Amino acid sequence: MQEKTFDVIVIGAGAAGLMAAWEIARTGRTVAVLEARARAGGRTHTITDPAFDLPVELGAEFIHGRLEPTLTLLDKAGIKYYPVGGESWQNKDGKLQEQDDMIEDFSALEKKFGEVKEDISVADFIDRHLQDPGFDELRFTLRNYVEGYYAADAGRASTFALRQELTEGEHEQYRIEGGYVKLFDYIESECTRHGVTFFFAQPVEEVSWSSGTVEILSAGKRFRASKAMITVPVGVLQQEKIRFTPTLPDRLEAARRLGFGPVIKTILQFDEPFWEKKEYTQGQDLRKAGFIFSQALVPTWWTYRPKQSAMLTGWSAGPHARDLSGRTNVEIRDAAIDSLSRIFSIDEAELHYRLRGWHVANWLDDPYSCGAYSYEVVGGAEAIQALKQPVEDTLFFAGEGLYEGPEIGTVNAGFVTGRDAAYNLVASFKK
Repeated sequence: MQEKTFDVIVIGAGAAGLMAAWEIARTGRTVAVLEARARAGGRTHTITDPAFDLPVELGAEFIHGRLEPTLTLLDKAGIKYYPVGGESWQNKDGKLQEQDDMIEDFSALEKKFGEVKEDISVADFIDRHLQDPGFDELRFTLRNYVEGYYAADAGRASTFALRQELTEGEHEQYRIEGGYVKLFDYIESECTRHGVTFFFAQPVEEVSWSSGTVEILSAGKRFRASKAMITVPVGVLQQEKIRFTPTLPDRLEAARRLGFGPVIKTILQFDEPFWEKKEYTQGQDLRKAGFIFSQALVPTWWTYRPKQSAMLTGWSAGPHARDLSGRTNVEIRDAAIDSLSRIFSIDEAELHYRLRGWHVANWLDDPYSCGAYSYEVVGGAEAIQALKQPVEDTLFFAGEGLYEGPEIGTVNAGFVTGRDAAYNLVASFKK
């Protein structure tokens, strides 16, 4: 069996893996990156389709604030980015109406947050603190936010983390001109320039290790190194897609305690932005709409403002994604069309006639992610700390799910944890 030897092997070429490989290689160590997919980027995946007005983001799409190191990397690479926004609208009880924000009555919510003295799940918070009839809108928009934006199970999601994100987190959002692929191509090229060797289409099957030695079995090849950095998504660890010999019961138990949510994205290209015509919007002016929320099967939609485009993205996360689980891509597309039909009171046949292109990205069924991204759960900080601890200075873990703070679940969180774990790994060579 073919065997290759390096100082460090990084498993996964997503945000954390690429950043870790880059940082380690800059110290002169030999680094190999094993990636199950045929490309770098992980859960970011930009495609160009001539049927669409703009590049299509099947995975991560936004930069959630003025985040470092993402913005510095973009500036260094000379890649442009721009703010996104627009009005928020909802269809509730068959009526289209503008929302002041993604969460209604935020001042009342802040006061209720102050009543919580120990962390509880968001579902418990709603049941215990938001049952007054006057909080109907707040309950609706808050649950939509947690299940949609977080892709979370409200019965597990942390109220303390939600409070921190809403009161301290960044609220500006940006898109990258040309898509995330521009940034990941830049980082991959920097890795290659510093001597990193990439092995694509190499799903890792087993990691055998002892102190100071790692042997990895992947698609009929063996790789050896002194240390390994594991940057696969939390969902892959939770489902034990990779065997560890000897086993790592404490680390895998910690992974199972973390929150990791499913997402299905449906991107549709129409012949024109029909939602800007009052005949389809109950006379309302949605020309500046950025986000549209509803109780349909595909409940959340966004436009591409400030770009002028006839594209819409349907977002099904958390329990909404699970409701679509097991359907084919065509069936998911049709569910999305049905949802738009209900939101705008347009005949489905007309929407199908207007449709010029479509893509479905089902991250729930993706074998190399087993879901979309992480969210903080009650007691999650202790699980993160347990998983982040190196195993005998031989196995190191990184990824967006190991970030502590409002940026958990973001590409930036992957960059930060990959960089920090790389520093720890490099320092361990000196021990």
